[in-house]
Amino acid sequence: MRNILFFFLICLCGACNNDVTSIGEDLINNESYVEIKTYKIPTSTVKLDSFPTSTGYSSSTLKGLLAGRANDPITGVTITTPYFEIVPSGGSRVENTYIYDSITFNAVFNKTIWGDTTTLQQFHLYQLKATPTLNPDDDLIYNNATVPHEAEPLGSYTTWPTQERLKKFQFRLNDEVGRDLFDKLRQNDYVVQNDLDFIRYFKGLTLMADPSNTCIFGLSPAADSIGIKIHFHSSTGDLTYSFNKSKNYNQYTFMNIVNNAAGTPYAALTKQSENLPFAAAKRPNAVDGQTVTQGLSGYMIKMKLPIAPAGNKYQTIVKAEIELHPQQFVTTYYPLPKTIYFYKSDVSNKALSTVTNIAGNAVTGSLVYKPNKPGYETYIINITDFYNSLCQRTDAEQNNEVLVSIPLTEMHSSFTRLTVDEVPVLKVYYAQYE
Repeated sequence: MRNILFFFLICLCGACNNDVTSIGEDLINNESYVEIKTYKIPTSTVKLDSFPTSTGYSSSTLKGLLAGRANDPITGVTITTPYFEIVPSGGSRVENTYIYDSITFNAVFNKTIWGDTTTLQQFHLYQLKATPTLNPDDDLIYNNATVPHEAEPLGSYTTWPTQERLKKFQFRLNDEVGRDLFDKLRQNDYVVQNDLDFIRYFKGLTLMADPSNTCIFGLSPAADSIGIKIHFHSSTGDLTYSFNKSKNYNQYTFMNIVNNAAGTPYAALTKQSENLPFAAAKRPNAVDGQTVTQGLSGYMIKMKLPIAPAGNKYQTIVKAEIELHPQQFVTTYYPLPKTIYFYKSDVSNKALSTVTNIAGNAVTGSLVYKPNKPGYETYIINITDFYNSLCQRTDAEQNNEVLVSIPLTEMHSSFTRLTVDEVPVLKVYYAQYE
């Protein structure tokens, strides 16, 4: 339809004896021909029922394993718990004369952290009682999955969540488990001879945050960055043997992520098909209402786009943009996302597909800073191609539901948050031609 319109304009300009090369100037550059209409967008907040937190591939690793608990005054408490497998990874051969010393858990901090880092954090490491189950439809594991674990932790660790302290994320574990693994290494038991047999025997580990914790941070998921280490010695010195994450069973590594919005307006959202209207989320610091999108917690911004009239005989839509103003003076524990994405949706609030422009690129919104208004940033989403196509449909009113969110591919790996306390607007730019 756009090509037909363009062809029609060329013919019209030719019939009027106009220079075809001036069409772009006539439509856009000459401001006297431009009219801008602004529409408030009916907006609400929705919450995903679930989202993947595993890669689905044995050879592919997650960006990070997030562990912790954080209380966000906007969206409530979010808890993330990593589950992962370990396998024999190598070290010194255990001879009959060697003597067991200890067992430790070792992990590498990936320098990612959100929340209040001013209080002590405590973690508990548990051995799993079963291996995770993959979703039969897509071989993924979702954020609402759990795996049973032993009643008593292998060990616990308390630390200040500073960059320096988290570099040394290491603590001692139960010696009964350590001696069992040490004996199997010394006897060259079949369970330590290959990865699969060991996974069937040991199952895996989960690192759980204490209910008193106040922040979430990331650990490296690389095979040599997280696992347990057996410490022992011979007559000549100290030795170690490691059990680390497998390079071949990454599909079983995932995170359970739970958000409890009790005490906030978003507690009303109990399933994905429900909407919390913008005005229904009003609170003391958002007197007109509020909407939010945030990673880990699963919140997305739902919009129903107004369908603008096409204009008179000599008018056409040349640009359509959505503007969202981030709420000011909210906590800096959860930074704004660098980019937000635009998804087609439906009445059940599913993210059907990523919206693309005419070049096939994903439609995204970036933060624009206004020099004359410090602190008053705006996300601008250019939806011109999508909106032109939508407005030309006879069933536009049945296909105008969209979602704005942090990238769904980052829902499991980022705790960034966009909070909006002004109703988002749609700006439609019309141009006249002769």
